[in-house]
Amino acid sequence: MRNLELVRKLGDGSAVESFLGREGANHYLVQVSRPEMGCAADLMGRFLDTSKTVVDSTPHPDLLTPQRVTMTKDGRFMLRSDAITGWTAADVLRRGPVPEPVVVDWGIALCEALSVLHDRGQTHGCLAPRHLHLHGSPGFPSVRLADTTFLHFRAGGSLTPHQRVTVVEPEYLSPERASGKRGTPASDVWGFGVLMVELLTGRAPFRGSTPVESRMKAKHAKPPRVPERWARWSEVILGTLDPLPVNRFGSALELRQALLALA
Repeated sequence: MRNLELVRKLGDGSAVESFLGREGANHYLVQVSRPEMGCAADLMGRFLDTSKTVVDSTPHPDLLTPQRVTMTKDGRFMLRSDAITGWTAADVLRRGPVPEPVVVDWGIALCEALSVLHDRGQTHGCLAPRHLHLHGSPGFPSVRLADTTFLHFRAGGSLTPHQRVTVVEPEYLSPERASGKRGTPASDVWGFGVLMVELLTGRAPFRGSTPVESRMKAKHAKPPRVPERWARWSEVILGTLDPLPVNRFGSALELRQALLALA
């Protein structure tokens, strides 16, 4: 990775910073440990244990997980995925809403990826378009969901409050997370619903004019009213964007079945 160039920043976490990297003609998802990690032995130990578990896990075609860990010259750890195109769903949305058949196809792939994470006992936590990496045919691309294990990595009080970073835009928070609770598979189901609406319409449904307004919209969200145009999506939208977690789809695989009916 001697010639690896960090092209642009994709995200922040309390343990790593995430970048789009380029080496030659190839692009990669690159995560670099924060400098303060080296001053927290407990945090570093847990981070390395987690790194080994994740990197050694069986790769899944719909989940973009780090495949290699190296050390930088300044003593930081660098995790790199396999090669990617460098394009995400966020780039597609800049041109407008995504065609409905493509949204269904992407949604099925995301359900598979979420199921893998939930089986590991993890949640994704930020189902934003920037985490959907495109691959395959340019005319009908598929997506791989970026694994956020390290962006959301926590280890007790190893990092002081001023070192913690917000890694989720508030419009993607479920009501319970906007109220301060930890993420669960049910909050990922909510995030999935937000993402589907954004892909179909070109706008996240709970985005306000400021981050504070977005958080309040998410916190006090009511069951959505599905426009007639999207009537066939009613089961998916109402089963993901219910303010009460118990009323949402019980798992990513249940959600996948609903999407297969649409396909």
